[in-house]
Amino acid sequence: MNPGRLPGAAISCILLCLCLSYLPAGFAQSDPTVAQLTESFAHPLDDCRIMMRWWWFGPAVTKPEIQRELEQMKAAGIGGVEIATLYPQALDDLQTGFRNLPYLSDEYIDALRFTASEATRLGLRIDVTLGSGWPFGGPHIPVTQAAGEMRVETVAIPANARSIVVPGSSTGEQLIAVFLVPGSGDAVTFPQAKPVPISAVENGRLKISTELTGPSSVVFFISSRTGMMVKRPAVGAEGFVLDHYDQNATENHLHSVGDRLLEAFGDHPPYAVFSDSLEDYGSNWTGDLLEQFRQRRGYDLMPHLPALVADAGPETGAVRHAWSKTLTELTHERFLAPLHLGAAASHAAALADLWVPSGYAFEQPVRRSSRRRGQGDAADVAAIFGHALGGICRAPVRQACDLIGNLDMAALPGLSCHTARYESGSGLAFPAGDQPVGGARLALLAAGCGRAGMAHVRRRRLQRT
Repeated sequence: MNPGRLPGAAISCILLCLCLSYLPAGFAQSDPTVAQLTESFAHPLDDCRIMMRWWWFGPAVTKPEIQRELEQMKAAGIGGVEIATLYPQALDDLQTGFRNLPYLSDEYIDALRFTASEATRLGLRIDVTLGSGWPFGGPHIPVTQAAGEMRVETVAIPANARSIVVPGSSTGEQLIAVFLVPGSGDAVTFPQAKPVPISAVENGRLKISTELTGPSSVVFFISSRTGMMVKRPAVGAEGFVLDHYDQNATENHLHSVGDRLLEAFGDHPPYAVFSDSLEDYGSNWTGDLLEQFRQRRGYDLMPHLPALVADAGPETGAVRHAWSKTLTELTHERFLAPLHLGAAASHAAALADLWVPSGYAFEQPVRRSSRRRGQGDAADVAAIFGHALGGICRAPVRQACDLIGNLDMAALPGLSCHTARYESGSGLAFPAGDQPVGGARLALLAAGCGRAGMAHVRRRRLQRT
């Protein structure tokens, strides 16, 4: 047995205990026998069967292979699939006929249409990720709708200088505030920061009109972009991650990608569309955040921007909390809600992964740099739900139990099992998030569920080497 992994029997036992612990009260009162429970697990109802996250690498799919794998999953008792289209594993090969289909191309949509037809024939549920890779984004997202970030530049003022060069900005960036602070380097005193009017900037230089009594610095706050690109995209799906706080960016993605994908399903839409992992690293700003903050919190964030960088006095904690709360509200209203409404309009459920944008911050500072980006001494924006900024955390079983224990089972009309992700080498299955917005259903972990990739991709690679 590999270190750190639990045997399959142990995992199944743990999951069975979890399921039994949170059965609805009415079901528990009927005093089911062990034999009945065993039978229900051995021969579950169709809508309670485990599902596979079906990775289409490339996508280098063929109809014969699609049909073979769907029939194989049906025979194995699997209830359905969630199609996730990802990066290619091999280059196109004219000699063997191996080819990656560009994402959203006519050939790709035709393959998806065939899959939907075969799944209907076999009685399998079909879900589809509403994009390729993660988070949402792609070539249809311009830099003006890309994930936003507050860029903070600190420039020391040379002795006797009457002006300094303003840090350069590019497309999608805008200087929004300037502060004069005593000190330089690590000795900058943010509680004594004083705002400088933007009008003091002329021809790319900031005029220093105040008499300085000692070393001083200027802190520039620039509404910027993270520059993050979609992770693990398929061929033709490369591009910027969208701004989850910008409804125009969300609507652009839903129309450019969602509408095109749903063409493949005709009058039989997928059971659910899925938003894969909101690992939106460093996204902590959007173009109209100052206006939204003022409307929602009742005061102007502009004079308090230094509190997002470092300890700026007694109000620091409250300012950061109000800032993070505003981002949370914008994510719900401008990303999750439109996703849910778009899915409902297509008669599908909207599922969202449990991992959240790192823009969801609780009382952690925005990173800043000393003249050059990436040299800040402040911590990066932290994320709630305990996921690691470097990627998905592999929590121990106890944390998974805590997660399930926090679900409000009393509010659910029934229980639904969806995809459980199994990370190779981790020995732990995670719930993939069967949670339509509004709390209608939540997922229990399902034992034995795994990832299925298009096997013919690997087979052809072996034949060529």
